[in-house]
Amino acid sequence: MAVFALHACIVLLVVLLPPIVYSAVSASRYQGVDWLLFSGGVTYPLYAIYWLAKIKNPRVRFILLHLTFVLMIATATAFVSNRSAPLLVTFLPTIAAALPILGSIASRMYGRSRVAVTFLVSSLIALLVGVPSSLLIAYGMGMAAMGNMRY
Repeated sequence: MAVFALHACIVLLVVLLPPIVYSAVSASRYQGVDWLLFSGGVTYPLYAIYWLAKIKNPRVRFILLHLTFVLMIATATAFVSNRSAPLLVTFLPTIAAALPILGSIASRMYGRSRVAVTFLVSSLIALLVGVPSSLLIAYGMGMAAMGNMRY
Protein backbone atom coordinates (compact mmCIF):
# COMPACT_ATOMS: atom_id res chain seq x y z
CA MET A 1 0.00 0.00 0.00
CA ALA A 2 2.87 2.36 0.81
CA VAL A 3 4.47 1.82 -2.61
CA PHE A 4 1.14 2.50 -4.33
CA ALA A 5 0.66 5.68 -2.30
CA LEU A 6 4.20 6.83 -3.15
CA HIS A 7 3.67 6.31 -6.86
CA ALA A 8 0.25 7.95 -6.76
CA CYS A 9 1.76 11.04 -5.10
CA ILE A 10 4.61 11.15 -7.59
CA VAL A 11 2.30 10.82 -10.58
CA LEU A 12 -0.03 13.51 -9.24
CA LEU A 13 2.96 15.75 -8.62
CA VAL A 14 4.24 15.21 -12.15
CA VAL A 15 0.82 15.72 -13.71
CA LEU A 16 -0.48 18.60 -11.58
CA LEU A 17 2.58 20.68 -10.73
CA PRO A 18 3.43 22.02 -14.24
CA PRO A 19 -0.05 23.50 -14.89
CA ILE A 20 -0.17 24.95 -11.37
CA VAL A 21 3.23 26.62 -11.80
CA TYR A 22 2.24 27.92 -15.25
CA SER A 23 -0.99 29.43 -13.89
CA ALA A 24 0.74 30.97 -10.90
CA VAL A 25 3.52 32.54 -12.97
CA SER A 26 1.18 33.78 -15.70
CA ALA A 27 -0.91 35.55 -13.06
CA SER A 28 2.14 37.15 -11.42
CA ARG A 29 4.37 40.02 -12.49
CA TYR A 30 6.89 37.51 -13.92
CA GLN A 31 4.65 36.49 -16.82
CA GLY A 32 7.14 37.88 -19.34
CA VAL A 33 9.86 35.42 -18.30
CA ASP A 34 9.38 32.51 -20.70
CA TRP A 35 11.55 29.92 -18.95
CA LEU A 36 9.82 30.63 -15.63
CA LEU A 37 6.43 29.82 -17.15
CA PHE A 38 7.57 26.33 -18.00
CA SER A 39 9.68 25.70 -14.90
CA GLY A 40 7.09 23.26 -13.58
CA GLY A 41 8.19 20.92 -16.35
CA VAL A 42 11.32 20.12 -14.32
CA THR A 43 9.28 17.35 -12.71
CA TYR A 44 9.31 15.33 -15.95
CA PRO A 45 13.05 14.59 -16.03
CA LEU A 46 13.07 14.13 -12.26
CA TYR A 47 10.41 11.45 -12.62
CA ALA A 48 12.42 9.82 -15.41
CA ILE A 49 15.54 9.91 -13.23
CA TYR A 50 13.59 8.28 -10.42
CA TRP A 51 12.68 5.35 -12.67
CA LEU A 52 16.10 5.14 -14.30
CA ALA A 53 17.79 4.96 -10.90
CA LYS A 54 15.87 1.75 -10.22
CA ILE A 55 17.49 -0.11 -13.13
CA LYS A 56 19.60 -2.96 -11.79
CA ASN A 57 22.31 -3.01 -14.47
CA PRO A 58 24.80 -0.24 -13.56
CA ARG A 59 26.09 0.13 -17.12
CA VAL A 60 22.64 0.68 -18.61
CA ARG A 61 21.67 2.91 -15.68
CA PHE A 62 24.73 5.14 -16.19
CA ILE A 63 24.18 5.43 -19.95
CA LEU A 64 20.51 6.34 -19.60
CA LEU A 65 21.10 8.78 -16.73
CA HIS A 66 23.87 10.46 -18.73
CA LEU A 67 21.62 10.74 -21.77
CA THR A 68 18.89 12.26 -19.60
CA PHE A 69 21.43 14.73 -18.20
CA VAL A 70 22.51 15.78 -21.71
CA LEU A 71 18.87 16.26 -22.75
CA MET A 72 18.23 18.39 -19.65
CA ILE A 73 21.31 20.53 -20.40
CA ALA A 74 20.22 20.94 -24.03
CA THR A 75 16.71 21.97 -23.01
CA ALA A 76 17.93 24.42 -20.37
CA THR A 77 20.45 25.89 -22.81
CA ALA A 78 17.80 26.32 -25.47
CA PHE A 79 15.54 28.15 -23.02
CA VAL A 80 18.12 30.54 -21.58
CA SER A 81 20.16 31.31 -24.70
CA ASN A 82 19.37 34.43 -26.64
CA ARG A 83 21.19 36.71 -29.03
CA SER A 84 23.36 38.18 -26.26
CA ALA A 85 24.51 34.82 -24.83
CA PRO A 86 28.16 33.90 -25.41
CA LEU A 87 28.93 31.34 -28.09
CA LEU A 88 30.29 28.89 -25.48
CA VAL A 89 26.72 28.44 -24.22
CA THR A 90 25.77 26.74 -27.46
CA PHE A 91 28.34 24.02 -26.89
CA LEU A 92 27.15 23.06 -23.39
CA PRO A 93 25.20 19.98 -24.61
CA THR A 94 28.25 18.75 -26.52
CA ILE A 95 30.53 19.36 -23.54
CA ALA A 96 28.12 17.52 -21.24
CA ALA A 97 28.00 14.64 -23.70
CA ALA A 98 31.79 14.43 -23.97
CA LEU A 99 32.57 14.59 -20.23
CA PRO A 100 32.57 10.79 -19.70
CA ILE A 101 35.48 10.53 -22.15
CA LEU A 102 37.66 11.97 -19.37
CA GLY A 103 36.33 9.31 -17.02
CA SER A 104 37.02 6.69 -19.66
CA ILE A 105 40.64 7.77 -19.97
CA ALA A 106 41.09 7.82 -16.19
CA SER A 107 39.43 4.41 -15.78
CA ARG A 108 41.61 2.93 -18.50
CA MET A 109 44.73 4.28 -16.81
CA TYR A 110 43.73 2.57 -13.56
CA GLY A 111 43.05 -0.73 -15.32
CA ARG A 112 39.25 -0.69 -15.07
CA SER A 113 38.55 -1.39 -18.72
CA ARG A 114 34.89 -2.38 -18.21
CA VAL A 115 34.10 1.01 -16.64
CA ALA A 116 36.12 2.75 -19.35
CA VAL A 117 34.05 1.06 -22.06
CA THR A 118 30.83 2.05 -20.29
CA PHE A 119 31.93 5.69 -20.12
CA LEU A 120 33.01 5.66 -23.76
CA VAL A 121 29.77 4.10 -25.02
CA SER A 122 27.73 6.54 -22.94
CA SER A 123 29.65 9.45 -24.37
CA LEU A 124 29.29 8.25 -27.96
CA ILE A 125 25.53 7.77 -27.57
CA ALA A 126 25.12 11.14 -25.87
CA LEU A 127 27.19 12.86 -28.57
CA LEU A 128 24.53 11.75 -31.07
CA VAL A 129 22.15 14.00 -29.14
CA GLY A 130 24.54 16.69 -27.90
CA VAL A 131 26.15 17.75 -31.18
CA PRO A 132 22.89 18.25 -33.13
CA SER A 133 21.42 20.05 -30.12
CA SER A 134 24.39 22.41 -30.01
CA LEU A 135 24.12 23.08 -33.73
CA LEU A 136 20.39 23.73 -33.44
CA ILE A 137 20.91 26.11 -30.53
CA ALA A 138 23.65 27.96 -32.43
CA TYR A 139 21.35 28.24 -35.45
CA GLY A 140 18.53 29.54 -33.25
CA MET A 141 20.80 32.14 -31.67
CA GLY A 142 21.95 33.27 -35.10
CA MET A 143 18.40 33.56 -36.38
CA ALA A 144 17.33 35.46 -33.26
CA ALA A 145 20.04 38.05 -33.90
CA MET A 146 18.74 38.79 -37.41
CA GLY A 147 15.55 40.48 -36.32
CA ASN A 148 12.49 40.96 -38.46
CA MET A 149 13.00 41.00 -42.18
CA ARG A 150 10.28 43.00 -43.88
CA TYR A 151 10.27 43.96 -47.49
